[in-house]
Amino acid sequence: MPPFVVALAPEETGLLTLDEWDRLRSLERVVFEEAGHPLADRLNDAGVETVVRAGGPEGDEAVVLDPTSPRLLELARAGFEVSVGPASPPDPLSAAYAAPIARRAAASVADLAAIMARLRSPDGCPWDREQSHESLRVHLIEEAHEVLEAIDRDQLGAELEDELGDVLLQVAFHAQLAAEDGRFDLAGVADRIVEKLLRRHPHVFGEIRVSSAGEVVRNWETLKAQERDESGPFDGVPGSLPALSTAYKVQKRAAGLGFEPDHEEVAAKALASLKLGIASGLPDDVGDALFWLVALARSSGVDPEGALRKAVVRFRARYE
Repeated sequence: MPPFVVALAPEETGLLTLDEWDRLRSLERVVFEEAGHPLADRLNDAGVETVVRAGGPEGDEAVVLDPTSPRLLELARAGFEVSVGPASPPDPLSAAYAAPIARRAAASVADLAAIMARLRSPDGCPWDREQSHESLRVHLIEEAHEVLEAIDRDQLGAELEDELGDVLLQVAFHAQLAAEDGRFDLAGVADRIVEKLLRRHPHVFGEIRVSSAGEVVRNWETLKAQERDESGPFDGVPGSLPALSTAYKVQKRAAGLGFEPDHEEVAAKALASLKLGIASGLPDDVGDALFWLVALARSSGVDPEGALRKAVVRFRARYE
């Protein structure tokens, strides 16, 4: 058996998987970075020699490291397998970077799935049992906007954590509804996004080389279009997006067709359309002004939706 590394904090000993335990128990020796790890006593009781030593595994042995140990990344870069519980990261580096949260995240998401299943069960909550994908739409939208509000208000600690939890609940809720009909489940949702991230980051998990973030975005959009078999330049732009975001995405797609005026040209168009909109007050003219203001924001590297939200926050603060 090739040597491997187990990332396991002392307080996470109860989260060691059966597969990890069987692999460790089959070895002649297990090396610990620091003395006093609870797993060492259990291995000794199972007849496995344990030692405290610096360095990587040698021969028929494994190393148990704290997930935050700098040596974990060193060993991952050296090509050693890194085990982080039930997760199956695509490579040792991914496992090493995920090690501080991998076991707790797996346990916590499993708890969420269990609670959601119970709430939807005959012994669960009457309100939860009545919900459908359609009835939950408004809640998903509201929770997403509350996340944005927390970000806009710079409430990036407990408030953002709480709001993200509400969004995660919506994901788990929709997945549970689908699981009851045999369509998919929460594990499938996670698997799909993992597969998508691997496909769309060939510069990380493949052999593709990129020179800039812009090139990453272009590759992402190309791969996305191929996956969805999109024929038109604006296929895949959701019609339910806010208008500013829709304009931004449409302009971004149009850039691939030659719509890429320079900043001065965009500024002139925005100013001219704004003057016309002010003079006429007609919806079409005001709409054109907004469209070119979005183009101006894009030319300046500004997210127009986010910029407007922050302006609203500042305006509200004057009267609150």
